[in-house]
Amino acid sequence: MKKLLLKISMCLAIFAFTLNANAGNNWTKKASFSGTTRLIAASFTIGHYGYVGIGGNDGFVSGCPASYFTDFYRWNQHNNTWSSIAAYPGNGSFAGISFSIEGYGYAGLGKTNGVMHNDLWKYDTTTNTWSAMATFPGSSRYDASVFVLGHKAYVIGGSTGGSPYLNDVWVYDAHANTWKQLGNSPTGNTEGAEAFAIGNRGYVGGGWNSSINQTAFWQYDTTSDKWTSIAAWPMANGLGGNPKAFVIGSKAYCCNGTSASLTTIADGYVYDTVTKAWTVFTNMGANGIERAYAVAFAVGNYGYMGTGYDSTGACKNDFWQYYPCSDTLLTSVRSIVPLPGSVRVFPNPSNGMIHISYTGLPSEISELRIIDMLGRVIETSVIKGREGNEIINESTEFIFTRFQVIIKRYLPASLLL
Repeated sequence: MKKLLLKISMCLAIFAFTLNANAGNNWTKKASFSGTTRLIAASFTIGHYGYVGIGGNDGFVSGCPASYFTDFYRWNQHNNTWSSIAAYPGNGSFAGISFSIEGYGYAGLGKTNGVMHNDLWKYDTTTNTWSAMATFPGSSRYDASVFVLGHKAYVIGGSTGGSPYLNDVWVYDAHANTWKQLGNSPTGNTEGAEAFAIGNRGYVGGGWNSSINQTAFWQYDTTSDKWTSIAAWPMANGLGGNPKAFVIGSKAYCCNGTSASLTTIADGYVYDTVTKAWTVFTNMGANGIERAYAVAFAVGNYGYMGTGYDSTGACKNDFWQYYPCSDTLLTSVRSIVPLPGSVRVFPNPSNGMIHISYTGLPSEISELRIIDMLGRVIETSVIKGREGNEIINESTEFIFTRFQVIIKRYLPASLLL
């Protein structure tokens, strides 16, 4: 009997590579705002564009020119360029309100040369035109705060030109083009408070009440028309300077404002709606970008901040991008053999969309597992080929703490006959 030694692919070798995902602190300078330096400009986002315009300086900051503007500019996230759009047809508005609803931008209220305004304008990106909307029925004002929930914008407080300030609440319905007054806010008579929306809740806090910066923050529930006190701003001197925040996922990142006597805040704080707490997410001073009376907004999973004035009182037109966690690069951390090639999984936290980029992998089929903070596998994806890009859509937001790449390789085995 002959003994035949045959080599056949029977033995399955699995190589697993695991990496913990660590948070980053990434500010990247982008193309500077192409308009004249200014304070308390209007801003909103539509798609992958950020819009910044009007604003000015009311003369209270010596390092900035005393003027009011009607120009508006659009920033393209895809190619990092600014371009001018149709000028704002209303009054050159300083410290007005601005927001976007369903693909349209809105700006209005504010003041020029001590005159308060009550007009509201809608910007159409397809025609590059502004249209007059229903006039604000409350007292003409500036330094009001605004957040958007669905197709409605909620306008809170502000100033008619001096003390006492306001605490009334008005809601603008973009579908009906109408205004309606709601019950007063618990913020007290306040101007220049911070406002943002996360999920189906609105948030307002900080601001100036004619004597001190405020620390209290409140959450608004549209279904019950009720306000609930939440964690206060953690700095004892309160939060002023028309603070602005950008929202990514379940968190709001406050990256500009003043603590007292127009002193810019050195630290940026993030409010987490899951933990219901404020924590420091960046040191603005260490990054050299302390700012007040600036704009801030998010495009996708990136936050942006620019204009305003810095810690020296100088008016600025620089523009910065923040990414809350560094892109995670997979390397050989815990494995049998070094990982050939690299894999990037981002962003983290995710709003439900995950980008996977890989290169230099072996030709064998690989499996990617993304694991959340509780150790649960929230996504499994098969990677075919040596390089490529994939997008995975989840139904919910999440934060992942690690991911694994499992390479399944059939190795030659010997069979004795």
